[in-house]
Amino acid sequence: MANARILIVEDESIVAKDIQNSLTGLGYTVAGVVAFGEEAVERVGELKPDLILMDVMLKGAMDGIEAAERIRREHSVPVVYLTAYTDDDTLRRAKVTEAFGYLLKPFEDRELRTTIEMALYKHTMERKLRESREWMETTLRCISDAVIATDAVGCIQFMNTKAEIMTGWKSVDAIGRKLTDVFCLMQASEMALVENNLTAILEKGAVVRADTDAILISKDGRQAPIAHSAAPIRDDHGTILGVVASFRDITEQKDAQARERQLQDRLFRSQRMESLGSLAGGVAHNLNNILGPMVNYPDLIVKNLPPDSALRQDLQIIKNSACKAVDIIRDLLTLGRIGHFPMAPLVLNRILERVVRSSAYIGLQHGAPLVVVDLKWGADQPAIQGSAGLLQEMVENLLIHAFDAMPQGGRLTLATSVEQVREPVAGYELINPDTYVVLHVMNTGPGIEEQELNRMFEPFYASDKAWSQKRSGLELAIVYAVLKEHKGFIDVRALPDKGSDFIVYFPVSLAGQAGALPEVRQQLAPLDYRGNETVLVVDDDEGQRRIVARWLRTGGYKVLTAHNGRAAIELLDSAARAQGPAIDLVLLDMIMADDFDGLDTYKKMLEFNPRQKAIMVSGFAATDRIKEALKLGVGQYIQKPCDFDNLGRAVRRELDKP
Repeated sequence: MANARILIVEDESIVAKDIQNSLTGLGYTVAGVVAFGEEAVERVGELKPDLILMDVMLKGAMDGIEAAERIRREHSVPVVYLTAYTDDDTLRRAKVTEAFGYLLKPFEDRELRTTIEMALYKHTMERKLRESREWMETTLRCISDAVIATDAVGCIQFMNTKAEIMTGWKSVDAIGRKLTDVFCLMQASEMALVENNLTAILEKGAVVRADTDAILISKDGRQAPIAHSAAPIRDDHGTILGVVASFRDITEQKDAQARERQLQDRLFRSQRMESLGSLAGGVAHNLNNILGPMVNYPDLIVKNLPPDSALRQDLQIIKNSACKAVDIIRDLLTLGRIGHFPMAPLVLNRILERVVRSSAYIGLQHGAPLVVVDLKWGADQPAIQGSAGLLQEMVENLLIHAFDAMPQGGRLTLATSVEQVREPVAGYELINPDTYVVLHVMNTGPGIEEQELNRMFEPFYASDKAWSQKRSGLELAIVYAVLKEHKGFIDVRALPDKGSDFIVYFPVSLAGQAGALPEVRQQLAPLDYRGNETVLVVDDDEGQRRIVARWLRTGGYKVLTAHNGRAAIELLDSAARAQGPAIDLVLLDMIMADDFDGLDTYKKMLEFNPRQKAIMVSGFAATDRIKEALKLGVGQYIQKPCDFDNLGRAVRRELDKP
């Protein structure tokens, strides 16, 4: 290495001068000449030599070997010893200092040059190797995966920072230990597999990647799910030098997968609800037209039967079955309308007060006299954002499930409270941090099996328990759909033979104070809804037209019928031209087959009579077109099929309007 700067440490001035001349003649630069070890240590930082020629036997308190050791520790400059002695003790001391060469005096220039060049090359290579190692270790320490490297017998030689954190072992304590002392998995079978894999890697050079996740146990007992792999470390000739094992904590990944599965489950449930709602909406009109005669004809027939006729009971069974089918369709329509209900601030306790006064709740209690009910409602309850009708339906369905679960009697507890959830709670679903109004519906029935928990909110799901098959199978599906409509969460705590607790979380509303709930419509007293006015019945279903027309005629009304909207318009037009009797009220079906629906018909009717009274009838839940018709002047909306009492009241109420 031409122009290398070399420091001479020699206490014999003549020898030092001779070495200086030789170095100059060989093309090197002499950085300086010093005679004492202490001086060499002090001046090496100033002179910055590339190499030091150090006499071993120096005068003074510090000999050459001690000076070389100090320089090696503090400055990392290569040292070549010069000595006339070759005794064993001197050689032993010299080796400890990791000298880069050893020249016996006297020496030739050729020996001097060869030793210097070899020392400089060796030092350069060691520096590059050290820098490469430091770079590699720094890189390994900074990567997110934990890394442990062993030697050829499986003893640890390196651990990065992440491995220290995950295993709980400091690197200084782990170095030299067996890999299996530090890398500990929960299952004995997994540890045996690690041993086998380690042997396979060291002996056969196999690359191992675990097929399944494992649980790592740290030195202090912490547990973490990990993914791990291992591979052999080879030199340039393919010789196996050891094993490198890498592993990473997959807690967040597993949590994310769980959240993703939960989101997929929610999406699946939501899509299933929507598809059922769409299906119901698509067939509800026809189904309700079919069910209409089954609901209403029994009432007409009964009027013509003697009081003691056995057919009365048969007809009531037919009507009850039809009414149950109607309820199922309405439940499906409720699922289909999720996302379209108006919300307002309200207090959950007020909803519960309404529920326990309802005829549905009274009927449940009457049917289960051995069930004891405890009401535990928390005070000072903040408002939630919700739909009163939906919430009442949801609570009633939870109560139906609870009562049905205790056919032999038991205890039902309906309780509310306010809870602050500060960290995510992994219940039936993940409950996010927030302030909630919480509803508990607890029963002491037989409990719920694990396989039932996963499916109980699916539409039409029924377990193999007899009591769970009494209903339509939509009750809990509606509970879940309504809860999602209210941005809430549900947890179900259940143990076989120990009952269950449905815990419903409603986020507290930030929209202001709760207003008063609409009054619960009480059971109306019998009303004389007879009359003599003219009523036009417009419906594309012949059976529906006939039964409604027949019933109206029994009440004294004059009845006209039309099979679609255009036929109804022709009747109105004919009546207007002939200046015949006015049509006092139109019972107008919303959905008709010729693309001219109830709204289109009513708009055309208003051209003949801007004050035309009308009632809209539909097998669908209230749609935007029905709402538009109500804004234009339609007095009421009735959902098919409707019983004659409700229809009679609606007709009479509309006709009696000024």
